[in-house]
Amino acid sequence: MIWIAGMFAGIAGCYALWQYWELKKFGVTCYEVPTGKLKEEHQFVVLADLHGFTYGKDNVRLISEIRDLKPQFILIAGDLIVSKYPDSYARALNTLKQLAALAPVYYAFGNHESRAAKRRVYVSHEFRKYLQEAEKLGICFLRNENRKVRIGEDDLYFAGLELSLDYYLRTDVPMNDRCIPGLLGKAAEGFQLLLAHNPAYSERYAAWGADLTFCGHNHGGLIRLPGIGSVISPQLTLFPKYNDGCHEIGGKRVIISRGLGTHTFHIRIFNRAELVSVKLLPNVLEKQGGNE
Repeated sequence: MIWIAGMFAGIAGCYALWQYWELKKFGVTCYEVPTGKLKEEHQFVVLADLHGFTYGKDNVRLISEIRDLKPQFILIAGDLIVSKYPDSYARALNTLKQLAALAPVYYAFGNHESRAAKRRVYVSHEFRKYLQEAEKLGICFLRNENRKVRIGEDDLYFAGLELSLDYYLRTDVPMNDRCIPGLLGKAAEGFQLLLAHNPAYSERYAAWGADLTFCGHNHGGLIRLPGIGSVISPQLTLFPKYNDGCHEIGGKRVIISRGLGTHTFHIRIFNRAELVSVKLLPNVLEKQGGNE
């Protein structure tokens, strides 16, 4: 029996060591998105669910990777912090400072930012300071706002959706047709980007009219299996439908990031953290077809 106990202890030790190193790694997932609504190519990156994580001192590895990708702008799809840990705000702010030096940054709230704003006085005060310092860096927060941004010869529209925390408490809270238009108005006729943290409502985002939506929240699941995908989400939902990757819904695209950090459940099994890189490609055939 002693050798059996030793064997299990060895397996547990190997697993713990593997997870320790796995949580220190991230990959880059690249997408190319054709569209007939743009004249030029546009390159950008998307961060989600960093949760105050750092990859090397002062996030040197993450920042270096983003610098090498040469983004024209940077999108944050929520949860750069952990709401109840103000020390994560300082790490996130340091990351924002370095990101702002690379390209314009557009930041939508996730449930952790929304929750931090509503926590007890000390935490909400620290969070307000975090927002103020970030705005001094030039960070553009999109809180139920749709902003027109001119980049080169193109007008792009960046929307950030901040849902009520009720939509995060359970995964089966229904969303009616009026919810998103009530918060953001109508989608733009030009190329519409949407940052919407919770992927459970991906079909609603496409129906609203977002050409390309970015979500996070589920961290790709805690455990993924080859050929199956996510087994369980951090919310303990089994086999969640929208958990990672690119989904085409009604001619629109929703890209769901596996995220860059973790909280509460520090587990990533066959589910490496990821930085999302996107290239928007002007689709000549689609443009010509639309002019006939």
